[in-house]
Amino acid sequence: MKILGFRRGLLKFATRNYLVLAFTTLIWNLGLSVANTYFSLYVFELGGTETTIGLIQALGSAGYIFSIVVGGCIADLYGRKKLLGLTTIVSGVSHILLAVAPNWQFLAVAAVIVNLCWAGDPAFWAILADSISEEHRGTAFAFFSFTNSLPWMVMPYLGGVLIDLEGVLVAMRWILFASALLGIAAGIARLFLLEETLSRPENVGRTAYSRDVKNIVVEAFREHYELWISMPRPLLALALTYVIWSFEFGLVEPYWIVYAEEEIGLTSTEWGTIIATGNAVSLIFKLLVVGRILDRFQRKKVLLVVLTFDSFSYFLFIFCRSFSQTLLLWIYGSIVWSFYEATYSSIEADLVPKERRGRIYAAFSIAWSAFSIPASIIGGFVYENVNPKLSFMLASITVLACLAVTLKFLRFTDKVSLRNENDGS
Repeated sequence: MKILGFRRGLLKFATRNYLVLAFTTLIWNLGLSVANTYFSLYVFELGGTETTIGLIQALGSAGYIFSIVVGGCIADLYGRKKLLGLTTIVSGVSHILLAVAPNWQFLAVAAVIVNLCWAGDPAFWAILADSISEEHRGTAFAFFSFTNSLPWMVMPYLGGVLIDLEGVLVAMRWILFASALLGIAAGIARLFLLEETLSRPENVGRTAYSRDVKNIVVEAFREHYELWISMPRPLLALALTYVIWSFEFGLVEPYWIVYAEEEIGLTSTEWGTIIATGNAVSLIFKLLVVGRILDRFQRKKVLLVVLTFDSFSYFLFIFCRSFSQTLLLWIYGSIVWSFYEATYSSIEADLVPKERRGRIYAAFSIAWSAFSIPASIIGGFVYENVNPKLSFMLASITVLACLAVTLKFLRFTDKVSLRNENDGS
C-alpha cells in the first residue's frame, strides 16, 4: 500500500517497508559511518599492522559467508521480517565486543561474531526489492542510496575531530558503543514496523528445515550449491563481477585512510573533511541525477561508463601530495561512485525473480565475500611488505577487469528467471 502523502509527490514509489528500511538504515549509519571510516586506525591502536587489517577483514568475510547462506535460505522459506528485525538487534549488540576489545586478536574474534550476526542481509535486500515497482527501480534505489549515505556527509568529519581531540582508542570505543545502541534501535523498529513480503500458504507443513538447527544449515548449503548449478548466465556474469570487486576491496578499501595519513600526511580531521565533502557531492548526484539516468538509459551502458571513469580513481590517488589535491580527487571519485549502489541494485532486481531473492542475494554476497578472504590477506601483505602504491595500481586493474566482464558477458533484457526443474535449459 502506498503512503498517501507520497502517492503523487516526489516519493510516489515509496511504500511503508521502503520508508522503514530507509529510515532505520540512516539511523544505524550514524554510528557505522564513523566506525568504518576509522576502523583501520583502531586496529593499529590495538597493536595490529596493515597485514593484521587484511587478516581481520578475511576472518570477518568467512563469518559473513556462513551467516548469509543460512540467512538467505530462511528468508525465502519462512519469511523476511522477523529474521531481519532479530538479526539487526543481535548485530547491534555484537558491536559491544568490538568496543571492549583489549587487543587486535580479540578484535579479530569479535569481527567474526559481528559478521555471523548479518544473517538478515539477504532478507533486507529482498524486502527492499519486493517493495519497489519495476518502473521506478532506478529512482527508488538511487533515493535509498541517497538516504543511506546522508550520515556519511557529516559524521566522518565529526569522528575525525573527536579522534584528534581524544585519541583513536577512546574515540573509537565511544563510537562503537553508540553504533551498538543505534543498531538495537534500528532492529526494534524493523521488527515492529515492517510488513512481511513473502506469502506462504497456511498449510505448508513443517519440513526438514524446521527440525533443528543442524538440518537448516545442511539443507541451506545443499540448496546453495544447487542454486549455483541452475543459475542462468546473466546472473553468473553479475556474480563474477562481484568476485572481481572483492579484490578491489581487499587491495585498497581498508587502506585509503592509512595511505592518506602515512603517505600524504593528512590528519584525521582533514580526512574526515574529505570524506564528508565527497559524500555531500555524492548525495546531490544520487538525489538529482542517478535515478533519472538509470530509468532513462540502459543500465548496463550506465555501468560501463561508470566503470571506465572509476578505473582512473585509484591511479590518480597515489599522485596526491596535499589536502587540496586529495579533496579534488575524492570529489571526482564520489561522483563516479554515487552510481554504483543504485545501478547494481537495479540490475539485480531486474534479473532476480521475487520468490528467489533471498537466496540469490545471499549467493551474490557469497561470491564477493568468499574471494575477499584471500584478497584481504593479499592486500594487507602487498600494502605492508611490497609497496602501498602497488595496491592502488592493482585495484585500478581490477576495475578494468570488471569492465571487460560486464561488456562481454553481462546480457539481459528486462528480467531473467531462474531455470526450474522442468524447463531443462
